[in-house]
Amino acid sequence: MARAGKLPPEAENFTAILDGVLERTKNTKDGDWADIEFILHSQIAMLNTLAANFMNKALGGYESPEVLGTFPQLPLEFANLSLKCQSEMRKCVALLHEIKNPRKPATFIKNYVNQQLNQLQVEQEQMKQRLEANNYAPVDFRSKGEAEAVDTAVATVAAQRGAGDVRGESDQLSEQL
Repeated sequence: MARAGKLPPEAENFTAILDGVLERTKNTKDGDWADIEFILHSQIAMLNTLAANFMNKALGGYESPEVLGTFPQLPLEFANLSLKCQSEMRKCVALLHEIKNPRKPATFIKNYVNQQLNQLQVEQEQMKQRLEANNYAPVDFRSKGEAEAVDTAVATVAAQRGAGDVRGESDQLSEQL
């Protein structure tokens, strides 16, 4: 029993545990993921063992008529527990993979977008300089091109359809045909 003014022995153990947790937290913040990796490896091994154990019990329950008669849902529950363990194990493996191989495409995309924005700014500056340079250039009013005739295919259709007929005489002709 603890006396007045002294901490019980359990408190010393609790202080040691708390110090260990704080040290691991500090190491993780500093970039040392070894403790987290160890925990994840342990959790993956435990979940794998549980999944296999629950699946063995489920298979044994399906093979036993006594179990199926007394507890018909029990093998199904064991199978569901096994599948849940496998699902959680997959999540742990994915997390461990993410820790060991962090994603880098976001940095690549960000750099690529910044490169495109810089290129657009350079192109805008170049176009602005070209426009300013050509702002006071002399204008040549003498045209070297010649006037073109009306497109013959369109003119033929206009003549047949009566595009220039504003009085509606072409409608009367089409009705007569």
